[in-house]
Amino acid sequence: MAKSKDVFTRLSFFIVLSFLFYPSISIAQYEILLHKPYGQNVDGIHSMYRDLININDSLKRAEKAQEIKRFALQHNDQTLALNVDFFLNFWNSFYQNQPKEISLLKLKRQVDKYFHKDIDFLYERSLRALAEYYWKIEQNYELAFEQYLILDSRIEQINSEDYPEKARDLMQIGEAYYYFQDYHLAISYFKKAIVIPETPFNSGVINSARNTMGLCYQELHQFDSAAACFNKILISEFPEAIAWKKIARGNLGANLYFKGDYDKAIPLIEDDLSSSIEINDFGSCAGAAIGLADIHLLKGNLSISKKYIDLARHYIYKSGQKDRNKNLFSIMSKWCIANDNKELSLKYIDSTVLAIEEYNKKYSALNVLRAQQKIDLQNLKIQNSERERDVQRRIAIRNTLALVVIILIIILVLVYYVQKKKQLEKDAEIRSANHIIENSKYQLKAFMEQVLLKNSLIRDLERKIKHIDIDNQNILLELQQKTILTEEDWQQFKILFEKVHEGFLLRLKDKFPELSSAEIRFMSLAKLRFSNKEMAATLGVSPQSVRTNWYRIRKKINLNENISLDDLVNSI
Repeated sequence: MAKSKDVFTRLSFFIVLSFLFYPSISIAQYEILLHKPYGQNVDGIHSMYRDLININDSLKRAEKAQEIKRFALQHNDQTLALNVDFFLNFWNSFYQNQPKEISLLKLKRQVDKYFHKDIDFLYERSLRALAEYYWKIEQNYELAFEQYLILDSRIEQINSEDYPEKARDLMQIGEAYYYFQDYHLAISYFKKAIVIPETPFNSGVINSARNTMGLCYQELHQFDSAAACFNKILISEFPEAIAWKKIARGNLGANLYFKGDYDKAIPLIEDDLSSSIEINDFGSCAGAAIGLADIHLLKGNLSISKKYIDLARHYIYKSGQKDRNKNLFSIMSKWCIANDNKELSLKYIDSTVLAIEEYNKKYSALNVLRAQQKIDLQNLKIQNSERERDVQRRIAIRNTLALVVIILIIILVLVYYVQKKKQLEKDAEIRSANHIIENSKYQLKAFMEQVLLKNSLIRDLERKIKHIDIDNQNILLELQQKTILTEEDWQQFKILFEKVHEGFLLRLKDKFPELSSAEIRFMSLAKLRFSNKEMAATLGVSPQSVRTNWYRIRKKINLNENISLDDLVNSI
């Protein structure tokens, strides 16, 4: 199946591919680019970029760029010259062996340059380039999100006819949130992108947005909404959508597979597998093979299932996407059971657990990295703010001193003590702010380590129950007593929780005063998107108790059966 989270690799592909959609033009034809607004000139600008990209020699490419720039300046078109500079800066930063510190410095200067005087939407395009550099090269996700938020506020009121790259910006921001599994927020950006009229220029990104929005709905188990997104791709009339149509058909097959409609799913997933093999997309090959292996296993076609299992193992190896093993090993375990090989089945169950734990560990590490980057960014803003205040303060002091000398020496002494007092107060504020940040950082780390440690203990106890035939009741009692959210833990948890979801607990209590303390803890974990198993491990109860708890809450607050737990906590 075509589903993939390697979104920013695809983004780079489409950024470069978009340059190749348009025919090459010679230097004599650059006159058509002169003195035109970006909305009318975007095809020609990207054709010029395509000309430069097709020059393999970097020195010749630079010479060609300077030739175009001289041509622009000779015709008094500063805007066209700046578009050449923008391309060189982007290309050298991402595709040449330019030192990273130089690339980052130039991209930042480019943003600053166009902040006050935006020309041809070069400020917006520079923001996107800087965000992408932070994401792909620096892997500083928080700084990338900061640029994306600025970009979002800039393009909100811009007409897509004037700025044809608006759809790409919205799609790229949505992809960033999809990467971190914030599906609802990602969907909100994709919805903004797909209502923009589709053109040959933006068809690739519009259909990318439709596809990933469909994947978001799949993750949320809203399969009808997902199918609507994929079907929208299939009716696109633009040639640039051909590749996306193949991907969409594969994802429609995945939709049917998830819904249990296997007979209809098989031909679509088989087509997806064939298409992926043609373009050497080994990750998609593995995904399609895994789906087909599971379907044929469920239908009792063991030999066919084994063929696709072998194919999946082959393509996982070729793609290097070992995370897919968490799905494959589970199927292999069921295949062994169907062939009366219980011993091998147990081994694959163990392999499945290890693969899932490895995946969760990687994703948790990614989120911890982003949280640390957020703290670092806050510290940096405090430091920069203090530097600005120092500069302004020094200017004020110098001007005040000049005035004081002219007037009275007594005023100088008075100003000195006032400034000194302010300095001490600000120093105290900075120390307090730094202390709060460091303390929050420590608590967050300690809390996560505690959860990991106790979850590990719970898994050990669960394994005991599986393999020891006596005293199961005592072990269960021991498991239940290893409650993670004790009253002391709960107080620490509430402090950290309120920093992320400020006012949630107060609003919950106001809206549903009848909820008990245990039920409030349950709702808090639900707000953090904990699964039933994670809630059970955290609260020290069984998964069945978690489901019972949700049932009791529904009854207590007279909740409509159509409203899910996610809907409830998101509405508060």
